[in-house]
Amino acid sequence: MVVAFEENGLSTKDFLCANSQSHSCYAKLQGVSPKTYYTSVENPSEALRSVAAKREHNSIDASGRLVSPAKCSVGTALFVSFEDDEETREVTLESHDSAIAAISKQFDCKVAYLYLAAPSTAPVVQRRTRRDTAATTGGIMWVSGNQFRMFYTSVQYNGVPFSVNSLTISNGTTPATKFSVTLATADPTKSLTFDVLYGDGGYFSLTNVAYAGQKFRSTGIINAPTTFSYACGNLTLETAAVDNRYNTLSFNSLQIQAPFSSTYKENFVFGDSWDCVGFVSTGILMGLFVVVIFLIIIFIGVCWMMDINTMDRFDDPKGKTITINAGAE
Repeated sequence: MVVAFEENGLSTKDFLCANSQSHSCYAKLQGVSPKTYYTSVENPSEALRSVAAKREHNSIDASGRLVSPAKCSVGTALFVSFEDDEETREVTLESHDSAIAAISKQFDCKVAYLYLAAPSTAPVVQRRTRRDTAATTGGIMWVSGNQFRMFYTSVQYNGVPFSVNSLTISNGTTPATKFSVTLATADPTKSLTFDVLYGDGGYFSLTNVAYAGQKFRSTGIINAPTTFSYACGNLTLETAAVDNRYNTLSFNSLQIQAPFSSTYKENFVFGDSWDCVGFVSTGILMGLFVVVIFLIIIFIGVCWMMDINTMDRFDDPKGKTITINAGAE
């Protein structure tokens, strides 16, 4: 297993950092042995992603803890980013050094640790608190670098709302065409998971939607072009019927986008909405049908009116014109 800590803006000068007491900002790292330092490595994160059998993303919050619990897994590359407060560079690096030392003690298997600079296009998992998102957007926003973005106001299981604590992206063997998303809840046994696929024609789609071990029908329901964001005011998915009863999973004001393109920047904004209702809804079709019937009736009526002629039953084309004088008696 490999754990890669990705530091934003890391440079060689940072390793010369000293705190207010003239001590190194990397006191914990200096005590680690053995260790190897490379001054210049091109795209280490991309190289690690290309050889890892499984890829996971996590983040360290301001308290120095992992947002989502991590477990040892052979062949897994765990990319860890940092959620920083507005502090000085020295304080930030010193806190990260302590967090790395504490987290490295949590694994009970053989792990290789990397401390490297975060690339500008790295799929970093970012965690937004409910308070922050509610103040700006009125809902919950989850962002994973330039790979995935999701927004909703509420999510419900059988009409009962539940909250999501963190989002984790797991890239498969073909990250250019598929990755998995896990939305963790307070109950470890009730995570919301789904796969995001890149299909022919430049569309992305959601499949294998599951919550609390139950799979929901989603094939052909959630899909949109990669340059657009899938949007739905009220999306409800159902499980297979058991005794004529269904379990439902509902999202309010859902918006999702997976660009599947390295040209997108981190924290990209949603593209134009690809609404789940479609351009022509059932109501629009019924309205058009009524209008067509109404136009046909008007057309037939006008034709009948134009076919009205003066009665010429008693007229003789060879005889004198019949003239009737109407006079008052």
